[in-house]
Order: sequence, then C-alpha cells, then structure tokens
Amino acid sequence: MAEPVPYDEKELILRVADGDQQAFRMLYDQYVQHVYGIALQLMKSPDLSQDLTQEIFVRVWIKRAILPEVEQFRPWLNTITRNLARDYLRKKVIAPDYEPYLLGFFADLSPSAEEELAHRQLQQVMKEAIDQLSPQLKTAFTLSRFRGMTHEQIAREMQISPTTSKSHLVRALASIRSYLKVHYPEVAIVVTVLLSPRG
Repeated sequence: MAEPVPYDEKELILRVADGDQQAFRMLYDQYVQHVYGIALQLMKSPDLSQDLTQEIFVRVWIKRAILPEVEQFRPWLNTITRNLARDYLRKKVIAPDYEPYLLGFFADLSPSAEEELAHRQLQQVMKEAIDQLSPQLKTAFTLSRFRGMTHEQIAREMQISPTTSKSHLVRALASIRSYLKVHYPEVAIVVTVLLSPRG
C-alpha cells in the first residue's frame, strides 16, 4: 500500500505530462512498489516482475501526453500492469541477448507513429549507453540486467569473483548515468530510475 502523497497527485501527473523528469521520479517512487506487488502476484517471478515494473513506467513516460485525460491514475496503472502481465505470460519472452531484449522491452501492442518514434529513440539511447562500456563492464551489465544472473552466476560465467561482479555492475551503472547526463540529459533521469539496482 502506497503511503499518502505530500503533494497534489493530479498536479504531479500534469507535470509528468509536460515532460517534468523530477515529477516522473516522484511518481515512480510513489508507485513502484505498488506496481511490483501486482506484477509479482501475477507473474510469480521476482525477476520478471521487476522487468515488467520497469516496462510499465517506460510506457507511462512514453504515453505521458495522455495523462491529463486519465481520471484516476492508480486504477489506470493497475489495468496497464494486469494487461502487460497477461501479455508477458502469453508470450513468455525471455531474450538471450540485450538487443532483442530491448526491442521487446520497448515494444507496444498498438503504438502510434509518435510512440514508435519515441520507443526507437529511447531504445537507441539505451543501446548507445551500454555499447560505450568497456567489454568487461558491458558483459557484467548485460548478464545482470538482461539475463537475470546473480553475482555468483556472473562470477562463474566471467571467471571473476562475486565481489568483482558487484564492482563491475556499480561501475557500469555509473558510466551509463554519466553518459546519459552528457549526451541525453532529457531522458537521463527516466532511464537511470529504471536502471536502479535490484539489490
């Protein structure tokens, strides 16, 4: 159950609709556990639920222009979560590599031309940010984020220690954030919120 918000939610949603990234972060922080809880109830998998939760908020950002028309945000968010969970379960998409994963991650069932363009742009931003990593960091990041491996599994795969795996991931995330802040400041907060560590 989300805690009461110390601000007018309708105003916050309108700020998100206007492209306010800080408002998006606040909205994400307010609802991420709520969405994850629904996803976990439906998906029965923490990793898939985490991925689904991230996709939900990517879509909220991509579709932010329609937010002023949403009368009740929480029920709307619940509906999106349930619909996407059903779609995930129906397709059972588990991509073996990050590029196909990103293609699926930003896919929409019936996107408009504007949404398709936004999806492609966001996908390209992510790809560029990941591709600029050193080979070791890129491998650790993709194994963690796009294959769902634990640090122990990554350590075995890369023949390194779990501690080194954790260090690689921290450095990869920091590098991605820095790259986005310099090259794509308009989406830096949105993307890095979604890349926050799983623990």
